[in-house]
Amino acid sequence: MKKLILMMVLFAMTIPVFSEGAQDSGTEAKKGEYVLKMATPSNPADNNVKAFYFFEKNVEDATNGIIDVQVFDSGQLGDHADYIAGLQIGSIQGAEINTSFLSSIDPAFMIFDLPYIVEGMDHERAVLDAGLDETLSAILEKKANITIGGWMIRSPRSVYSSRGPINTADDFKGLKIRVMDSPIMIRTMELLEATPVPVAASERYMALQTKVVDAAENSPAIVVAQKEFEVTQYLSLTEHFCTPNTIVFDKNFLDSLPAELKTIVLDEAAKAGLYAQDLDQEGLMETLATLESAGMTIVSDVDKASFKKKLQPLYNDYSDQIGSDIIAAFLK
Repeated sequence: MKKLILMMVLFAMTIPVFSEGAQDSGTEAKKGEYVLKMATPSNPADNNVKAFYFFEKNVEDATNGIIDVQVFDSGQLGDHADYIAGLQIGSIQGAEINTSFLSSIDPAFMIFDLPYIVEGMDHERAVLDAGLDETLSAILEKKANITIGGWMIRSPRSVYSSRGPINTADDFKGLKIRVMDSPIMIRTMELLEATPVPVAASERYMALQTKVVDAAENSPAIVVAQKEFEVTQYLSLTEHFCTPNTIVFDKNFLDSLPAELKTIVLDEAAKAGLYAQDLDQEGLMETLATLESAGMTIVSDVDKASFKKKLQPLYNDYSDQIGSDIIAAFLK
């Protein structure tokens, strides 16, 4: 009898050891055990949203469905600013957020709002890959508990308008133009003597249609994806900003994942960022052709030097806030 009791005790002691080991190895995990809700303001035709679905498929395939990625596009869960709050309270676990909105957390992110600081998409990627991505992600983790997993670099932003073409800086005078709620973007348009009007991305089409604004500025691919060529006639290739969108995650969610699953999420987010950039970059000429076919006038005769001259004070005005070392990373 004593021998039987001893064997039962020894058997009972081994149960938690095997259970714990199985959990660590992931063999106990089931499909859909981890739910990753991801929010984006744009519709499925947008390259960044395509990248989100690319990420969804790759993560679910790589984890055998243990991570259930759920993409909420078309602003179903709000806009960029809403996503910051959602990540912090855990109502969503991932999102697309433009760096202009991240500047509300730390002014270092305003670097991407400086006009003409970036020479193009490849230049921006090179600076990020040289270490700036890690620097900015560390800042965001410390201040907001949000981790950057990928960078979706769009083609440079240009002005599209119902009022007329933009050829020189003088053409901005009196132009009511939709901008993101970014201090530098607002100041940029003020220096060009335009009237900046902050409007949420989800309300941009209506603002153009109802003439609340005469113009907006964005990457050409967005004008196609959101069908804003229906309410504007001119796309002037000013290419003044090159603000990336980030693929970001709630750090608490990432840290709750087993190490191998966390690695998959971050690796696939980085790939999705590159995928979005490739779509934008490779499709730019086709995008411009699509807009032209839709009746827009593409204005390429643009005097960028006249813009740069008026905007030069911005570099001094924001140097201390952004950090001279971060600005210098783009000017090497």
